[in-house]
Amino acid sequence: MAFKLAHSFQNRALDVFQIRLAKQQSLLLAIRSRLPPPVTDHVLHCVVNEKKLLLYTDSAAWASQLRFLKEEILQSARDAHGGTIDKLQIRILADQISEHPQPRRKASLPSSEKIAMLSDQAKTMGDSQLRQALQRLSATLAKLADE
Repeated sequence: MAFKLAHSFQNRALDVFQIRLAKQQSLLLAIRSRLPPPVTDHVLHCVVNEKKLLLYTDSAAWASQLRFLKEEILQSARDAHGGTIDKLQIRILADQISEHPQPRRKASLPSSEKIAMLSDQAKTMGDSQLRQALQRLSATLAKLADE
């Protein structure tokens, strides 16, 4: 018995999924073609569900930009899909799935001298609320600096 590749088998379910995927990819290309270049790179996937277009992006900032382009997106989807699409819903994909993962930024902390100075200043404050707030801040910064 010879080895057969998976796509050589007669599998109707797989064919249906390949057809759906091809339709989604062509719709995605049609939507991307009408969007300005910086936004185009952040439109990752799209799916039509009844009369709703689900558009996936990689961050909340780009989701906000896409909402400003709602009418252009819906019109290009209607033209490419051929059906009536009334709603646009934008969803954000997690970084590990995204084509453009967002780098994790680390907070920049003040030096240990400045943290100590802040702690010393807190001790001289007359206002008790301000003193407590500065003490908590200096304690938190010291803890983060130690990590």
